[in-house]
Amino acid sequence: MREDMKRILIIICFSLVILVLLNTEVDDDKDITLVAAGDILMDRGVRKSIEKHGDDYLYLKVKDCFQNGDISFANLEGPLTSGGPPALKDRALIFKGDIENGRFLKDAGFTILNMANNHTLDYGGEGLMNTLEVLKENGILSLGAGVNSQEAREPVLINIKGTIIGFLGYSQFPPEGYFHFSDRPEVARVDLNLMPKEIIRAKENCDFLVVSFHWGKEYDFYPSELQKALAHLAVDSGADLILGHHPHVLQSIEKYRGKLIFYSLGNFVFDRQIQPGTDETIILSVRINKDQWQEAILIPVKIINCQPLPVGGEEGEQILKRLQKYSEGYNTFMTIQEGKGHIQ
Repeated sequence: MREDMKRILIIICFSLVILVLLNTEVDDDKDITLVAAGDILMDRGVRKSIEKHGDDYLYLKVKDCFQNGDISFANLEGPLTSGGPPALKDRALIFKGDIENGRFLKDAGFTILNMANNHTLDYGGEGLMNTLEVLKENGILSLGAGVNSQEAREPVLINIKGTIIGFLGYSQFPPEGYFHFSDRPEVARVDLNLMPKEIIRAKENCDFLVVSFHWGKEYDFYPSELQKALAHLAVDSGADLILGHHPHVLQSIEKYRGKLIFYSLGNFVFDRQIQPGTDETIILSVRINKDQWQEAILIPVKIINCQPLPVGGEEGEQILKRLQKYSEGYNTFMTIQEGKGHIQ
């Protein structure tokens, strides 16, 4: 009888171990990878690079990073359109990309693009509507812009493996040379009366909320007081991760109330700029489990002839060390292992 009881106990214990292992494996399977990058420009020197090198040139060295992510995100700096009247501003600062670029972005693996920025309306409402249609046709979600101001401010919710990831996008800067009407195509602008309520409401409808900001001073490696205030307000209201764009260089990383704030991811697909740091960037990979980020991995990248190239060795390590320096005093501890930055 005792032997029988021992066998039963052994079987029960073995079954419990198997059950624990199975549950652990299921939890691992529910990890979600969000991959994010900086500004994507489709005009000027980038247009010339496409014409010279071919359709697949821009993302040739990085598309695996985005294709392997569950969600891949970046900021689209300008419309994809063949029409629309240009905005009333300096012609050198009016951008657009060809409609065919929608397919290039899809093939590169992007699933959602921020459009809450100061170049989205460079070709007016018609240019924005063309862009929304192009992205939709290619299965890419758009964020922070819409047929009117209300739609522009709506969150985008993505269900991945039973976890809902929410996105909101805001621009500190209004599109220049465009007359704004709430019932016409618009981008979501920072509005301190609306934003906290919108973030609270969005968080109620998702497990993990990403808020994208187009903000800050160009070519400055450190965030402004306004950036810090907006980021903290967003986190206090329910944001789980902040992704910033516009300065064209990498900026400080902050950990605030346990949440990560990337004040600027810098350029990504961009032509040559004279200011230092504009050709250095990262690909950010954040592992998420349900309502918490677990780990952030930073891949150093150099932009050469408009093409982002992951770099290793001393060159890659120097990019990460500079980012470490920018982040001093911001409660973020990043280690560099095997050529990548790690935040846990």
